[in-house]
Amino acid sequence: MAYATTSEVRARMRNERKKRGWDIPRMARELREAAEYPHKMPTMQSFQRYIERWEQGDVVRISERYRILYATALSMSEDELFGTGPSERPVPAPSDGDVEAIRAMLTALMASDRQFGGALVRTQATHYLTSVIEPRLRGHAPDRLRHRLFSVSTEFTMRVSAMHLDTDLPAEALGLLGRASSMANESGDITLTAWVLSRRGEHELHLATLASRPAQRKSHVDQALAYTEGAVGVARAAPPVGRAFLTTKHALACSMTGHRANTERILRTIWDSYERAGTAEEPDWMGAYGWGHLRHEESRCYVNLGMGREAVRAAEEALEVRSDLRPRAFTLGVLAMGHTLMHEVDQACQVAHELVASAGHISSRRICVRLNEVLRALDPYSEERAVAELREAARPVLQACRG
Repeated sequence: MAYATTSEVRARMRNERKKRGWDIPRMARELREAAEYPHKMPTMQSFQRYIERWEQGDVVRISERYRILYATALSMSEDELFGTGPSERPVPAPSDGDVEAIRAMLTALMASDRQFGGALVRTQATHYLTSVIEPRLRGHAPDRLRHRLFSVSTEFTMRVSAMHLDTDLPAEALGLLGRASSMANESGDITLTAWVLSRRGEHELHLATLASRPAQRKSHVDQALAYTEGAVGVARAAPPVGRAFLTTKHALACSMTGHRANTERILRTIWDSYERAGTAEEPDWMGAYGWGHLRHEESRCYVNLGMGREAVRAAEEALEVRSDLRPRAFTLGVLAMGHTLMHEVDQACQVAHELVASAGHISSRRICVRLNEVLRALDPYSEERAVAELREAARPVLQACRG
């Protein structure tokens, strides 16, 4: 089925593209990647001609298939982008079955993300969010069902945001966090609001890692501190394990300032909270996190503070329980940097080779960022044979990431 595009719709398509800083070739690439089977789609040149003609009004109709691709690529609903009215597409009435279906999809999505990386099913997850979940949030429902629906939708949206960050799409990831924040406010669960703030801080920490200038890095770290401190404040009402988890990003942000005493104080509050596990019912979303995640985040803090021995101990303990490929790869990177801080170059390279092997099987730009961090940490030892061999092994993996 083909739909007419008004001048307002064409302007919106053009403005949403430009808002993301995309030129037409980039928009074409995003549309192609949004397809379930990109190799069956038109060529890049054909996509570019389509976009030019849609935006200029040379072609005033757009098929349902391309509407879906556009909405998925821009992380918007079709209603938002194309202005589909309620008479064309009625709002479905939510049900308990919707909540269970979304929860099952989220569970499958997390399993795939943790084993294969965020890039693999990002477009499908985004389409499910915009075409299935968000329309149901506009339907009328009793308060109990409404809160459950908004809670699981918040979790789903944050997972999709993380997958975009994993695919080196930080602007889109940030937009999704904004949508998750609105959902969390409607959920009635204050811990979800804290979790969104914590993720917002994590987003800034990722940008700080990529920053090329000290002033830029400091700005991102300062913002991360503000968001994560806000999360800790909101999390005072959270159950103990949830509060411990939500505080880890604040410790991480603090460690990036180099303030050892403050970071260690925050880490103590995390473990004090964790020791009270079982004294209150934890939110459903905490089921995916636990002791291994806390130890991993603690090891990252120690690396930032230059505390190699402590980083190695925490990372080795985290690896005892972090078995999924993607989380394990992140911890391997921290462990390698811990060994480097202790001048244990051979051990660092041995661990980093395992990271390289894992990175080759995961669709994750963030894993490649971690691998680059390890290689930079080993720069002072570049003349050593083990480091040269590691760089040679890492080269094809990093080239694939850039491609």
